[in-house]
Amino acid sequence: MVRAYLEANGFLIRIISSTQEDALKKKPVLPLFNTFNPSASVDKVDLSFRLFTGDLLRIRKAAVRLLGWQNSSFNYGLLNSDSRLLKFFRKELDVERLQLDPSQKAELTKSNENELQHLLIVPALPKLESKCIELFELLKSLNVHGVLTMSSVLENLLRKTLDHSSTAGNSVFHLLKLLKAYGLANEPQLDIFEK
Repeated sequence: MVRAYLEANGFLIRIISSTQEDALKKKPVLPLFNTFNPSASVDKVDLSFRLFTGDLLRIRKAAVRLLGWQNSSFNYGLLNSDSRLLKFFRKELDVERLQLDPSQKAELTKSNENELQHLLIVPALPKLESKCIELFELLKSLNVHGVLTMSSVLENLLRKTLDHSSTAGNSVFHLLKLLKAYGLANEPQLDIFEK
C-alpha cells in the first residue's frame, strides 16, 4: 500500500531489503523505501514534522520507514487511548530498529546524505496536542525528520483510485476501486455531513 501511495504521487521507489542478520532480531528493522521525487526541485526543504501528501511532494529524496499494523504490536484498541498509543511507540521504536545497516546506508547515501529526509509512516498519532509533541520529541531523538499516518496514505489512495482507470498489475488500486464501487469506502470529505 505504501509503495502504491508513493508511486501514485510521482516518486520513484526502491525497496531496500534488510540483511539476514536483521531478520533474526527480536524486533526486526522496519521496511525501508528509498524514494526520489523528480518533480521536486529542492533537495532539502523545511517542513513541519507532521507531514501530509502536499508536504511530501516537496521532498526530493527520502528514506521512508513503515511502522505498520503488520510489523508491530499495533491493534485497533490503541486508536482510542493516547497514553497507550504513546506507550506503544516507546516500546516499538528504538535506535536499533530505525538505524540503517551498512549496506542500506551505502545504497541510500550514494549522493549527499545531508539531502536525505528520514521519514516514518505510523498507524496513528495521539489526538491530544501535548501527547503528539511528546511523540514528536521521541521521534526526533531517533533521527526521524517527519511523520505521516496510515490514514493520510489511505485517504490519498482512495482519492486517486478513479484517476487510475486501469488497475491491471496493481492490486492495491484494484481493491480500493472495488471498495468504492460497492459503496464500502467513501472519500473522507464526503463523510462530514450527517446522513
